[in-house]
Amino acid sequence: MADFLLTIVTVTKNCAATIDRTLDSVSAVKRPGVEYVVVDGVSTDATLEAIRARGGLVDRLVSEPDSGIYNAMNKGVGLAKGRYVLFINGDDALVADGFSAVMDTMSHGQDGIICANTLVGELGSPAETLVAKPWRLPFFNSIPHPSSFVRRDLLLRTPFREDLRIVSDYDFFLGAYLARQSFRVLPVVTALHQRGGASGDVQRSQAELERVRRERLGWSYPLINGVAALYRQCKRAIRGRAA
Repeated sequence: MADFLLTIVTVTKNCAATIDRTLDSVSAVKRPGVEYVVVDGVSTDATLEAIRARGGLVDRLVSEPDSGIYNAMNKGVGLAKGRYVLFINGDDALVADGFSAVMDTMSHGQDGIICANTLVGELGSPAETLVAKPWRLPFFNSIPHPSSFVRRDLLLRTPFREDLRIVSDYDFFLGAYLARQSFRVLPVVTALHQRGGASGDVQRSQAELERVRRERLGWSYPLINGVAALYRQCKRAIRGRAA
């Protein structure tokens, strides 16, 4: 049986400018049954000092070289003791309001993946709200990772691909969906995300996403692309008539 209901994992490298906000947000949701693991890629700024200054907030801190973000995330899964795992980046933050509903759902332990909502931008005036839509995964990445709670045993069986640099989380969620893994979507907010980072490289991200879709979808890849193109054409036509 898992020692904790939830392990929160933060992967960091040179996040001194933003890590305090992340740590503050973790402190706001830390409670019995929740542990916090930080995997650092040998930061050369003040990131480690900021983390160590928090005393007992961090249950396990590892700082060592890695081969990329997904290698570090897989390390975090290996260190986790929780039944579920949540990843929050060192430039993002958790939102405490929705955590009680998620913790209650996790306590039943029946869902492989539990998704809440992620706000983009600032908490008081978000630019966008990301809502998980698993059925859209064959078309694009429709799962907001910062608010997705995944069973640890599932992550151990199917770790993140380390040959991908940007969309290994999408590969994981698409694979889980195609394998008919259970997704539960809750109408609560648990994360605040800032755009940018590696995922901001749109050209490389799109190239990797299409590679994953070709590999995962196989013979249905052209068919699904055709449906997506028809959908976009219909939306453009509707907007044109409305104008």
